[in-house]
Amino acid sequence: MKISPKKNTKNTVEITNPDKVLFGKSGLTKQDLVSYYQAIAPFMMPYVKDRLVSMQRFPQGIHGEIFFQKNAGDYFPSWITRVPVAKQNGETVDYVVIDKPETLVYLANQVCVPHVWLSTKDNLTKPDRMIFDLDPAPHLNFAAIQDVAKKLKALLDELELPSFYMLTGSRGAHVVVPLKRIHSFEEVSEFAHDIAKVLAHQFPKLITVDMHKVKRGKRVFIDWLRNGFGATAVPPYAVRAREGAPVAMPVTWQELQKKGMSSEKYTIKNAMKRLSKRGDLWKDMQKDAVTLTKARKKLNNMM
Repeated sequence: MKISPKKNTKNTVEITNPDKVLFGKSGLTKQDLVSYYQAIAPFMMPYVKDRLVSMQRFPQGIHGEIFFQKNAGDYFPSWITRVPVAKQNGETVDYVVIDKPETLVYLANQVCVPHVWLSTKDNLTKPDRMIFDLDPAPHLNFAAIQDVAKKLKALLDELELPSFYMLTGSRGAHVVVPLKRIHSFEEVSEFAHDIAKVLAHQFPKLITVDMHKVKRGKRVFIDWLRNGFGATAVPPYAVRAREGAPVAMPVTWQELQKKGMSSEKYTIKNAMKRLSKRGDLWKDMQKDAVTLTKARKKLNNMM
């Protein structure tokens, strides 16, 4: 099967093994995945456009091997944009950049979840968002995420920082602060870490900043590590490699706090219906972009 985009007939994506079942019991196939990305592309492009991608691949489906691939494969077509980034050891990684909807469709055919950088290719060292990934210990339900999100929002409000929310489609939620592109990754990461430390100190039974899973106990880990240079986060509307094909979905604060809410509420089956009703909740997020300078001073006084 070939999909010929309207604008550029050169960028043809051939869908291989369209009937391959990828999502276990649900029976959802590669064609279902590709069709979803074709439909969602207009909504998703603003969040992936011109960002470098780490590809979380599951070519044999969610019960097969799942691995990350950073380098664009030699077999990737020439129309896929690549950006070389030097590693500390002197090697270079050729990252894929999603700058057109066809690239999203191509990556869907490679059966991958795109995880994107927090900066864009024109300014790789200055992120335009800060992310807190609320990651619950096993056996914790979503109510714990809701509780931590409340406490995090209260602190961000006190620091006069805007916050936006997303169900990750996995187990947790992301709380995102849009930034003006003036801070380094190091500054943003350190600031996010300090926020997490303040909350872990205030609520030690509920929140942890310990990276080691065995030490987390029955707490929620506020993962600030996604704010480092080269770190990535799942973008809105990406399909996760989980049973039922859940997707990452922006939600309002009120929705996030709803009783019975789940990180996997939205899937490739109901995501488009939601978007047709609610629209893209993050559409104007960047208009609220802030600097961390004032908030930094306030936070220092709290520590």
